[in-house]
Amino acid sequence: MTALVLDAPGAFRLVETGTAAEAAAPGPGDARVRVHASGICGSDRELYQGNRPEGYVRYPVTPGHEWSGTVETVGAGVPEALVGRKVVGEGFRNCQVCDRCHAGDTTLCTAGYEETGFTQPGAMADTLTLPARLLHPLSDDADLGAAALLEPAACIAAAALKARAQPGERVAVVGTGTLGMIAVQFLAAVSPRGCWWWAPARTGSGCRCPSAAPSSAPGTSCPTSSRAMTW
Repeated sequence: MTALVLDAPGAFRLVETGTAAEAAAPGPGDARVRVHASGICGSDRELYQGNRPEGYVRYPVTPGHEWSGTVETVGAGVPEALVGRKVVGEGFRNCQVCDRCHAGDTTLCTAGYEETGFTQPGAMADTLTLPARLLHPLSDDADLGAAALLEPAACIAAAALKARAQPGERVAVVGTGTLGMIAVQFLAAVSPRGCWWWAPARTGSGCRCPSAAPSSAPGTSCPTSSRAMTW
């Protein structure tokens, strides 16, 4: 088995971690997952470039916090029924007992920062071991390639809920990256009156703005400025 290890900013290596039979058994409450896919986030770029804020990374580290896979084995106290299930998982190793955790704000846990792929081994490896309580089982027919996007999608879902966009409202989304595209899909699902992306004109990505016809084709520049706006 193999894992990608960042020893320090800009310094990475592939490490042979032994065979599956040689892998350490998960401890009590943990599960070991066979990783199917791991996404690359902007924060992974920070890890490589060395500009992630102090306290939010611990080298050497195996990156990877957006992932999907299948449970291989579980530790004591974890239901055996989880073995063989397709899963994704949360990254924050929250304490579950502080006021923030009780309020549902687990990413603001006051017990200290620990996260898969930053201070704990991540999913850019053949296997990943983590607390089973962080896993979210998927349906048997789930597309594991697409499922690796569920972690960033969950971040956007939380933001969209906080925004409280209502049907009939106009909503703008700044940026046409992965998160921006997911945000537009989420907002469109609640049928706002209009939903806009903003991106530099060089994208040539089409226009949907008040001064353009709704049928503007991809590649149309926004007539109101040097920007392009995308539905």
